[in-house]
Amino acid sequence: MKTFTIEVTQTVEVTLDEAKFDAEFMEEFNQTFYNFGNNLDRHAKHLGQMFARGVEDEFSDFIEGYGPVKEMGIKFNSVDCDADVVNCGPLETGK
Repeated sequence: MKTFTIEVTQTVEVTLDEAKFDAEFMEEFNQTFYNFGNNLDRHAKHLGQMFARGVEDEFSDFIEGYGPVKEMGIKFNSVDCDADVVNCGPLETGK
């Protein structure tokens, strides 16, 4: 068997409607999911990671914890993606 170590870098733009992330939304989200306080940046990072992992995409209609994507003003855009082989493990001996 051969083991590969792959480094994947993806840049994602996340657009959020700040008005939808009001104090009421933040409090409910913090109690139910993750305690992000009132930090909109943490929501953007969380959503960007979900997009990069393929959990959500630009066609998602509903995101758990956020609700209807269009109503929340959530948009994703993949700006760049790159993958490189960092290490391909031991060389095969040709047996």
